[in-house]
Amino acid sequence: MNYYEIALINSPLAPLTYRHEELLPEGSLVEVKLRNRLVTGVIYSHCEKPKFECEKIEKVLPQRFDGKYRQIITFLSQYYSCAWGEAAGLFTPLKPAEVSQRFTVETAIELSQKQQEAYRFIRSHPVSLLFGDTGSGKTEIYMKLLEDVLNEGKSAIFLMPEISLTPQMQKRLKKKFGDLVAIWHSKITKKNKEKILEGIERGEVRILAGARSSLFVPVPDIGAIIVDEEHDDSYKASSRPRYHARDAAIYMGKVLGARVVLGSATPSLTSYHKFPFFRLKETYFETQKSIIFTREEEGISERILYELSEVLAQNHQAIIFLPTRANYKYLTCMDCGKFVECPFCAVGMSIHRERNALRCHYCNYMQRIPSECPSCHGHHLKTNRIGTAQVVAELSEKFPDKTFMKFDRDEVTTQTKLKKILKAFNDKEIDVLVGTQMLSKGHDYHDVRLAVIFGIDTILAQADFRARERAMSLLLQVAGRSGRKGEGKVLIQTSNAEFFAHYIDDYEKFLKDELACREGLYPPFKKLMKLMIANKNRAKALEVLEKLQHCLSDTRDVEVVGFGEAPVARIAGKFRFQVLLRSDSAKALLQVAQKCRCKDVEVDIDPVQFS
Repeated sequence: MNYYEIALINSPLAPLTYRHEELLPEGSLVEVKLRNRLVTGVIYSHCEKPKFECEKIEKVLPQRFDGKYRQIITFLSQYYSCAWGEAAGLFTPLKPAEVSQRFTVETAIELSQKQQEAYRFIRSHPVSLLFGDTGSGKTEIYMKLLEDVLNEGKSAIFLMPEISLTPQMQKRLKKKFGDLVAIWHSKITKKNKEKILEGIERGEVRILAGARSSLFVPVPDIGAIIVDEEHDDSYKASSRPRYHARDAAIYMGKVLGARVVLGSATPSLTSYHKFPFFRLKETYFETQKSIIFTREEEGISERILYELSEVLAQNHQAIIFLPTRANYKYLTCMDCGKFVECPFCAVGMSIHRERNALRCHYCNYMQRIPSECPSCHGHHLKTNRIGTAQVVAELSEKFPDKTFMKFDRDEVTTQTKLKKILKAFNDKEIDVLVGTQMLSKGHDYHDVRLAVIFGIDTILAQADFRARERAMSLLLQVAGRSGRKGEGKVLIQTSNAEFFAHYIDDYEKFLKDELACREGLYPPFKKLMKLMIANKNRAKALEVLEKLQHCLSDTRDVEVVGFGEAPVARIAGKFRFQVLLRSDSAKALLQVAQKCRCKDVEVDIDPVQFS
């Protein structure tokens, strides 16, 4: 009889002991019983016969993790402070691959002299940053790298942010590489996933493109991992394991011997500081872009209406960015000053007039729009902070012969809807897209001559050391969608025109200045870790916070930056507190994480959200 430590997939439990007659390799997937139900696990290690009676392995599955992927899983579990089984649950295991087929691919891609220099640069570094302005041809460089990787008999992974899984990129990859490309993300049906996995195992699928989950499909013989729009925060998982796909990709590239290319027009400060980069400024198209700053209060001003009417009269298109979706962010009582809060979360609920409802964007609780204030029963309720639905409604009245469409998470709920809206916009069936950050996510708009940016000051004013970086990056990403082929205007509603104007033509200058501001305080010079406490009983949550304070009182090499109630003090009925820690050493932070670990404490290393 053989005995094994089995890590249960997606389970926070430590490995459990099971037995089996046959000698099985480590990394094999198996089915075992846990409390009379079958669950999937991974053979973590062989072990001696225990002193207690243990259950048998019910079934040995054909899939297996090899040694390198077990090393990666171990790293993820240690660095992101989760159980080995939780880290293994990120991966989609494969059967041992068959002999891979050889392909000769010719894409007829012609690179300019500057692009050739950039290509030679990324080929000469194991990890590199392609710092290329919008329209500078980063995609062509990616395609050339993919072509060469395939001709070397290897495979590749092409990562894009979740919402940025654009139909245009899918179309371009399929056009160049045909059925060698498969698209992978969470919305794909189980049947289609099985079909893709079979193609990978047979060596027929050689490029896996998609959202961050595609990184965890163990594609054989990976030669390159491309992380497009590497600055995007959606690469960071919001639930345990709280990994960052960009950082995981860099570690995986090191273990698997794959070249890693990070690409962005507005790279993150950390990547700019840590990795060798190539600055690509030339653009494919001759464009003339004018930047207009306005100081009016948030809302649709006469200047915006004038610029919009000019563009629409010439049958061109426009995009309008807002930081909030729905109609308005909050419903505020003018008598007592309080806003209508979600009963389960300490946040205001957004109005959705088409449903005559208030909705919490944290826990999805909905209720009818009230006629009186729940706090003082006053009847003077007012909305503030304009949102996408309201802009669409108001502009549709001003321009009844034009078509306006929302472009946010309320409207774009599926990949099919995303394709449909983008196709309609590029076919000029839609004149103006009104959306949130989805507008900035690398979509290719052919005839946009005006980009209007509302509410950028709300991002700049966030209590977050990355607020300036976020605001500047977002502004440039949205502005880059206007005038891709021809003249374009960008109209920015802000009270901080001097700040934005100083850097809008030189993002690298912003990065250098921001590095000077952060030195000795924040990443990339320091490591941060956030400990989050959540409990339905406020007193118990406070008790855990006090225990953490005591636990942290004698820690060396780790500084407590601050602690207390979380900015959103309650979500889904749970009271929330947090502790922010800082250190020169990731190892010191992770030792603290192990020391403070309990069921009410969630660990977030390298956090990106603070508000």
